[in-house]
Amino acid sequence: MITIARLYPDELTLYGEIGNIKALTYALDQKNIKYKVIDIDKEDKIEWNKYDLIYLGSGRENYLKEIQKRLLPYKDELLNYIESEKILLVTGNAISIFSFLDLYEVKRYDERIVSDVEATSSLCKGIIKGFQNTEYLLDGSNHVIFNIEKGIGNNKTKLEGFTYKNFYATTMIGPILARNDNLNNYFIELLTK
Repeated sequence: MITIARLYPDELTLYGEIGNIKALTYALDQKNIKYKVIDIDKEDKIEWNKYDLIYLGSGRENYLKEIQKRLLPYKDELLNYIESEKILLVTGNAISIFSFLDLYEVKRYDERIVSDVEATSSLCKGIIKGFQNTEYLLDGSNHVIFNIEKGIGNNKTKLEGFTYKNFYATTMIGPILARNDNLNNYFIELLTK
């Protein structure tokens, strides 16, 4: 049984990002693979070792720092989760929450970046389509997910996102998995290995 955790779905609800989980579970249903989705709210203790995939989507600006403070006591457990190659997917401005892990730096711009995105990736074949609507960008990285054909990348480059083992952080929303079967299938294959 695959266990998917949505962290703070009541606070991280912008831009229809719940569609990422719906796309994953729809694909799992089509393959008759058993799963459960657990919503983790702010009162809940996070039991990292119980989850095969953890997801965080975009949220209102006033929630981001609060969620970061809430997750800070879990830093070691979270790093262990990442090192154990379980899947952590973070989209939109939620990338700013995990800057405390010191795996990447986030830069906050004065102006909001709003752009359609077309990209390619070594994760899957074909074009990835998404959207950016954020004031946060990663401040460069050697561990990028996407090569941007149209849109804005890390630190306004043509490279976007961060990946390390099975930790994926991208500013792209859309929801990105619902819009891109090729990328959704990549995560399904990771989950079912």
